[in-house]
Amino acid sequence: MKNPRQEATQLAQKIIAKKPVFLDTETTGTESSDQIVEISIVDWDGSVLLDSLTKPTKRISPGAAKVHGINDILLINAPTWPQIWSEVQDALNGRVLAIYNAKFDLRMMQQTCAATDVHWHPPYAEDFCVMELFAQYFGEINPRFGSFKWKSLDFAGKYFELPEANSHRALPDTQLTRLVLEKIAEGEDLQIS
Repeated sequence: MKNPRQEATQLAQKIIAKKPVFLDTETTGTESSDQIVEISIVDWDGSVLLDSLTKPTKRISPGAAKVHGINDILLINAPTWPQIWSEVQDALNGRVLAIYNAKFDLRMMQQTCAATDVHWHPPYAEDFCVMELFAQYFGEINPRFGSFKWKSLDFAGKYFELPEANSHRALPDTQLTRLVLEKIAEGEDLQIS
């Protein structure tokens, strides 16, 4: 019988075998009206397929700007979501998608499409949440919910001693997600010091 860590490692290996693309976004905030201000998509081999700021139809909240460092001034000449949507579709078309906190980023893509009158239809074939996979791999139980406790991408990066941790920008976070998935697939057994 396999333990949860072994199951996570095997699933990570299966995901990697599908040669996924990795995605991350930065947003105006976390609410139901918030939108994407930066999106990055990286191929399974680490090559960058898309890395772009995007001008939302609303202002960035001070809290979000504090986290990712993107402000409204940086977005003045950025393309709008409708202007980059075809690039997003091309990068994701028919691919397996791996995201750290997939529910959030997928929700933000849907919200941004809705706010900018872009027809939302998932262009990818399948999605996996690397955050949920890392939670299973790490194995800490959330006593309140009786499930594996989610950990931040920064925590996962530090756990595997990866140098890219703690940037909070889309491209480095996308690259870090790829490395975390690779480490889960390797079955590394490192501990935070």
